Amino acid sequence: MPLQTEGSRKGPPQPEQASALPGLSHPDHIWLYDYWLARKPPGGLTNRRDIDPTDFPKLLPRMAIVAAEATKDGQRYRYRLAGTEIASRAGRDPTGKTFEELYEGDYLARAQALYDGLCSSAEPHFSRQNFPIGEGEGFLRYDRLILPLACENLEVGQFLLLIVVIKQSGGFHRQGSFPRAGTSTLL
Repeated sequence: MPLQTEGSRKGPPQPEQASALPGLSHPDHIWLYDYWLARKPPGGLTNRRDIDPTDFPKLLPRMAIVAAEATKDGQRYRYRLAGTEIASRAGRDPTGKTFEELYEGDYLARAQALYDGLCSSAEPHFSRQNFPIGEGEGFLRYDRLILPLACENLEVGQFLLLIVVIKQSGGFHRQGSFPRAGTSTLL
């Protein structure tokens, strides 16, 4: 019988597949990790085409897909899609943007190194992150699960990311229908 939570998810993960990835404790992370594992062929990598977003609609606002793009200097990483909660909490929508367009300094270097390592290892990753938001006014603390996905060449070509927010600080203002992190004055 498939693992179901609040009737929002379908699919083959079974309760006895309890996650073996250290640090996972949130039910959404555990469910998605088990979903990914259930689609992973022996000795292979879960393929992007085997992931069906209709299996987990309530997770989509907190998910992103990051693509690995080969360049002459190595890999470049681009957000192919970012959920509405990610965009809202960060105060910007990263969809379509590369890491270089979004990050700078040590944060960019750490992100690039992490994803380079994940491309090489093809292993899942779990961590707790602090992301600066606004104009240095606050931060977003979240737990992050990153799952590598194979594309046409059966090598890592994309990553499926799910965040669970632990804490957020800093000012907010409304812009359209979204609360935005950052200054409290409208732009």
